[in-house]
Parts: sequence; C-alpha cells; structure tokens
Amino acid sequence: MADNPELNKNLKHNFIVNLLDGGFFGFGMGFASFATVLPLFVSNLTDSAILIGLIPAVHNVGWMLPQLLTARSISRMEQFKPNVLFWTIQERLPFLGLALIALAMGILGKPTALILTFILLIWQGLSAGMTANPWQNMIGKIIPSHIRGTFFGSQSAAANLMGGIGALAAGYLIDSMGFSRGFMFSFFASIAMMSISFVGLASTREPLRIVEPLPTEQVSFWGNVSQILKNDHGFRWFIISRFLFQFGTMAAAFYTVYAVQELGMTSLAAGAMTSVLFIVQVGSNTVFGWLGDRIGHMHVLRIGAASAIAAAVLAFLAPSSGWFFAVM
Repeated sequence: MADNPELNKNLKHNFIVNLLDGGFFGFGMGFASFATVLPLFVSNLTDSAILIGLIPAVHNVGWMLPQLLTARSISRMEQFKPNVLFWTIQERLPFLGLALIALAMGILGKPTALILTFILLIWQGLSAGMTANPWQNMIGKIIPSHIRGTFFGSQSAAANLMGGIGALAAGYLIDSMGFSRGFMFSFFASIAMMSISFVGLASTREPLRIVEPLPTEQVSFWGNVSQILKNDHGFRWFIISRFLFQFGTMAAAFYTVYAVQELGMTSLAAGAMTSVLFIVQVGSNTVFGWLGDRIGHMHVLRIGAASAIAAAVLAFLAPSSGWFFAVM
C-alpha cells in the first residue's frame, strides 16, 4: 500500500481531513455525551433506572451487531466511502432529532418525548454500527500501516480534547438554561459540530480497488463463524467476556444522574466531570497503547476491567459529588 503512488499523493490530505473529521465528531459527542448529557436528558423524562441503564446498552449493541451481519458484503466493495457517507448521515441525524424533541417538549409531553428519544437512540446506534465496518476498511486502505497507529492516536487525542470542551460547554448550557432549553441548544451544537466533521470525512480521497473473485468452493460465512467459535477457546472466552462487560458498562450511565439527583452536583460540574473523562482518555490511550505493546494487550484489558470495577465501587461508597471526578 505504501508503494501506491495515488495513495502516497493523497496521504497528507487524507490524514488532515480525517483528523478534522475525528476532532469535530468528538466535539459534537461532547455536547451529547452518552456518559452525561443523554442520561441526564432521559432522567428528566422518566425515573426508570432500567431505561436510563439502557442508554449505553442500546448504543453498544447497535455498534456491534451490524458489523457481523455486513462484514461479507463490505469486503466485496471497490470503494468504501459512498457507504460510509450514507450511513454516517444516519448516525448523525438523530442528534438533530433530539434537539427538535427538546424544542417541542411543551407540545409533546414527557411520555411521547421518551419514546421518540429511544427510537432516535436505536437509530443512531444501528447507523453507527453500519458505518463502522466500511469506515475502518476505508481508513485501512488510505492510511498505510506504518503510520496507522500515529493516525489513530492523533485522531483519538483530537476527538477527546474537543469532546472535553464540548462536555464542559454542554454543562454550562444545561446549568444556565435548564430543562429543556439547555438540552436543545446542546443538541443543536452537537449536530453543528458533526456537520463540520462530515465535511472533513466527505473530503477523503479514496481510489478504487480491485476486488478478488471469490473461490468457487468455500465454507459459508456463518459456517466459518461457527467453526471459529467451536475451535478457538481463547476467542470464545474473549467474546463471552465482551458480552458480560457490556453489563458492567451500564453503571456508567448512572454515575452522573446519581451525582446530580442524590448528591447535589450541578449540571455545570457534571459537564466538567465529563470533560475530565474525555481529557484523561487522551493520556490513557497513549499510555495503555504503549504498555500493551510491551506487556501484552490481555494485561491491559484486565487493567481496564479492574478499573471499571473500582469505579463502580468508588461510586457506591462516594460520600459527596466531588468523588465522582475520581470515578470518571
């Protein structure tokens, strides 16, 4: 890939525009954070702990499920970008829908707003999953392997730094304007930032590729999946652990709601808390990536799981809202 003249010619351009995409997408996600803003929004519509806990679950299932179902068709594409652009529009539009729900709250009423919110969250999650596979393939195609780590590290840092600013701004909007105007402006800001992000993504220059014909005799896709799960014990346990870990991540949706409703944290402080979460990820991604290369990525995954447990225990024992900065 590094020897492809067309890819080399467009490498700098593609690196910059996709860095722009990641940075402003992170900015937009800060204004509509799944850790703070969305749980707080839903907590104003319902007291149901189940529904609040479903927020990250809906997103995670939507992110993962379509990738398995679309992997075969994506692998046969000559160009990934048209598919990426179509599905990422669907991924971003729900945030405009959330802004309109907040705008029309007085007309809709809370029960209707709650139903529409979850329809939009399901739409967003599934569309994100549909975007993920072709996007990852596109990036793998246009960014050579020897600088791919640098690209993902740079994009992650940009997304988290901008996301931290967005989360802090969202906290200010919600704290100063209240429900539902604060959420309305926060969601409108989210879709505005994602629109800028989309311009960067749409500017990507992706050449066509030659797709090799499929062999005439081959095991079916699902047959391959079955054989891998049957024979690869390590991979099977990895899948089981990933499945169970999703239940653990549901706790994160309650941290902000609990800190605000039970311990008196202001929405501004909640935004600052989420900003800490985004910014700490900048350093942790770098450190744990480096550490994984040296001690093994399984050890890093175990550290991550232990950290999630420690966060939940600390949240349970926290005597005041200030402790939740450490939780994050």
